Amino acid sequence: MSVFGFFTAIPDYELPHPQIPLRVILTTHRALVKAFELLRAKPPMGFGLAQAKEDEITRQLHWILENRLLRSREVAGFDRRRIRNVIRAPEVTNYDGTHPAKKPDLVLFLLERESLPVLPSHDGLFAECKPVDDDHPIGKHYCDGGIKRFVNGDYAWAMQEGMLVAYVRGRRNIGTDLAPALASDSRHDGLGSPTAPVVVGASGTAKESVVLQATLHQRLFSWPDGRGAACAIRIFHSWHDCS
Repeated sequence: MSVFGFFTAIPDYELPHPQIPLRVILTTHRALVKAFELLRAKPPMGFGLAQAKEDEITRQLHWILENRLLRSREVAGFDRRRIRNVIRAPEVTNYDGTHPAKKPDLVLFLLERESLPVLPSHDGLFAECKPVDDDHPIGKHYCDGGIKRFVNGDYAWAMQEGMLVAYVRGRRNIGTDLAPALASDSRHDGLGSPTAPVVVGASGTAKESVVLQATLHQRLFSWPDGRGAACAIRIFHSWHDCS
């Protein structure tokens, strides 16, 4: 990266980074489902999922993922053989270095990929967490404040995948709420001409709220060092009932 203040004498890296195996993304989704199950069944003292604010839920998710599930192997495949660690709100630089302290809500940094031509500081599953409820309209908050950050190169600019984690209240779901927002003419270009959501895997239950879905978005920036226009990014949508 040719950005003032960066130490540039690093090994060459590939853009985009190699795809994250789908099994890792599905396993992460299952770990999130398990984390929410734990928060419902045995919430920490003073914590109530139905009343908790966005940052409070994210803090609990990070604690469970990093300090329990990565160690306990309660979720098959979710362990430190694949994921180095889960970081909450790390400071990362956007695609051209003009914003040096972007803070995605959660990043699952990957293991066993440092032998590949990647930037380890940007090699992970970047997840942005957003409430979806009466006080947080899906277009303004989830789309413009979440998805758009992946499309414009703020988050996961070197990757081919990203994730949105929704804290859902009021019986909302991807089909009836997200899909129309993505199809809106007013947001179509800004969200990278998104495709309609498609199911890519489930957590082992038939509940719609825990079925992982994905959309594809064209990105609106060019990679650094004259590497050309950024490729499309696949966004995985992991929605969870917080009522």
